[in-house]
Amino acid sequence: KFYWGTSEILISVYKDTASAVAAHPDADALINFASHRSVFASVKEALAHPSLRTIAIIAEGVPENKTRALLAEAQAKGVAILGPATVGGLKAGCFRIGNTGGMIDNCIDCKLHRPGSVAYVSRSGGMSNELNNIVAQ
Repeated sequence: KFYWGTSEILISVYKDTASAVAAHPDADALINFASHRSVFASVKEALAHPSLRTIAIIAEGVPENKTRALLAEAQAKGVAILGPATVGGLKAGCFRIGNTGGMIDNCIDCKLHRPGSVAYVSRSGGMSNELNNIVAQ
């Protein structure tokens, strides 16, 4: 399930990045849910598309040498990489990328669908959820 605010929406799924970019030329972010075995190739493919300015890599276990190669290429092309091994990122009331915040009921309970005045950075998905609940009190 995917959500826009508190509404459930459907999103298209494409066989490859080129098809997705062609269908959505204004898209500038990509969330990569590929496994650690295939994420290197799929991110390399995404980096070939100049319209993509942000790539979130959810996979854990990506070898360090592959991660360094992806980060170097991304930096050379001015592309922001979130991850690998990330649950994503969130700006309350604005956007969510990846799995941050959990299911929509948790996002609503924690008031993450509304703008707020608190920001934090966490390296832990579990700790992020704890902080979301504390801040929402």
